[in-house]
Amino acid sequence: MNKRDRFISELRDEARSKGLSFRAENWRGKGGHMMVFAGDRLTTVPSREIDPKTARKIRKQLGLAD
Repeated sequence: MNKRDRFISELRDEARSKGLSFRAENWRGKGGHMMVFAGDRLTTVPSREIDPKTARKIRKQLGLAD
């Protein structure tokens, strides 16, 4: 399992702990990117390694940041 897959798994756990639906779709992203949906929000996760700053921005966009 690569770092992006682990990050997606963490997002899934955080969304479910907040009672939000979660899904990640590879086929909707361009190139190697992935579309991630948490509740009624969505964002794009890049295909590269996710650094801490990018992870914070993604969590904020999905409403998972504290």
